[in-house]
Amino acid sequence: MMDKIETPQWVMNIIHTCMGLQRGEKVLVIVDEPLGYARDALLAEASKTDPAELWSYTFPNASRPFSEYPPPLLALVTQVDAIILLFASINHVKESPALLAGRVAIGKGTARAGLGAFIDQSILDIEMSADYGQIATFTDSLEERLRGSSTAHITTALGTDLRLSLAGREWKKDTGILRGQGAFGNLPAGETYIAPIEDSAEGVLVVDKCLPGLLLSEPVRLVFEKGRVTHVEGGAGAEYLQKAFAQHGESARVVAELGIGTNPMARLQGNIITDEKVLGTIHVAIGRNDFFGGKNVATIHIDGVVGQPTLEIDGKMLIENGEYL
Repeated sequence: MMDKIETPQWVMNIIHTCMGLQRGEKVLVIVDEPLGYARDALLAEASKTDPAELWSYTFPNASRPFSEYPPPLLALVTQVDAIILLFASINHVKESPALLAGRVAIGKGTARAGLGAFIDQSILDIEMSADYGQIATFTDSLEERLRGSSTAHITTALGTDLRLSLAGREWKKDTGILRGQGAFGNLPAGETYIAPIEDSAEGVLVVDKCLPGLLLSEPVRLVFEKGRVTHVEGGAGAEYLQKAFAQHGESARVVAELGIGTNPMARLQGNIITDEKVLGTIHVAIGRNDFFGGKNVATIHIDGVVGQPTLEIDGKMLIENGEYL
């Protein structure tokens, strides 16, 4: 007798724990070509929920980098109930505008959506196989503690000394549990985040862990004045940012996000989808933030992950040298 093949934990997490697919729903799975095996596994499990419609789309290698979603796909994302998007790679410079436009299109419908970028088998087996009930409980409690806060002060031993205004802005949760119309989150998940007031960032931010797609061997130092990056220095990281500013314009310099990682299984590996979720780190982003409560419209969103931070919220210590208090 052949042994029964057990469904991988990451498949069970995405279909049932994270997306919570229900009978009679219209479901869309979007991947790029290297993740065809993940698409097949997800479709097989999703079919067990008795969906009304089950769709998939695969971006072929030959079309990369893509400058837009195909128009029929942009139309379809507004007509389904649940969307799972997994990409093995993303060209941040050339494909970010299309991805951001895709997110805006999804927001015009009622679908809940989970997005994973730079996904490989290791991420599926580790970060995506984490206990998302536990992650949700911790992230929910942290967001509740932060709710209504108005100021943030970040310092590090490497020289970060950055102040932000959060007044009137709402903390968001990326717990991995996506329920209700319009819910959007990352796969893997694990953070709480907010859009600071766009002209409020003052001081210095030293990003020592990573930028999107770039694990840093040398920290990059960003100087903020009135919410905008006015100066950068520090090896490959500074070169990366200068190229982004040249291509995406002045709106790419505006402070966009303060985020706090809450996934104990997440690893630093030069992949922003996991790096920004690492427990004990924070990340500060520049660029677009209008899709989660901010006002800056840009063609790129760049996260910088900071290790061993000390974070004060409204003058009270929340994290000290990477340890929650």
